[in-house]
Amino acid sequence: MCRRSQCGSVRLSGVLAAVIFGAAAAVFAAAPAAAQQRGAPAAPPGPSADQAMAALHAAQEAAEALDVSLSCAVVDSRGDLIALARMDGARFYTTDVARGKARMSALFGQPSGDMADFGNSPAFQSFNETIPGPLYAFQGALPIMRNGELIGAMGCSGAASQVDEDAVRAALAVFGSSR
Repeated sequence: MCRRSQCGSVRLSGVLAAVIFGAAAAVFAAAPAAAQQRGAPAAPPGPSADQAMAALHAAQEAAEALDVSLSCAVVDSRGDLIALARMDGARFYTTDVARGKARMSALFGQPSGDMADFGNSPAFQSFNETIPGPLYAFQGALPIMRNGELIGAMGCSGAASQVDEDAVRAALAVFGSSR
């Protein structure tokens, strides 16, 4: 048995809990409908697929002029792949390296080669182990800028690092980027 003062507060607590539970249930029941009404989330800023393919073609032309075989990747501002191409004669692993360089450049908004010191740090090694897909802090990728805003990055791999970056630089004109 409870005292008069205790029984009143127990009943009040029970009523309050029922009201809170009922309100929470109503909110959670309405949440899926509200989420569906909003539509798909907006895509991150990034080059179009057509621009990415044109940039890959421009990089391949630059590589052919230098008599090298490259793999090149274009990613959006989150580092998600938009397009990837491997030239005949490019080694099999160059696709992963090109993508990792491009992701590094997109995620940090800098040329991948400028991140070499950070890439050797224990903090970066731990970070790199926690994300899906590796990041490579090797020269060969550049950010893609539009109106001063980072929209993605492009990276190439398969030749000397400077040649990889030169091929990317030749392709940036497709995006209207001057970096």
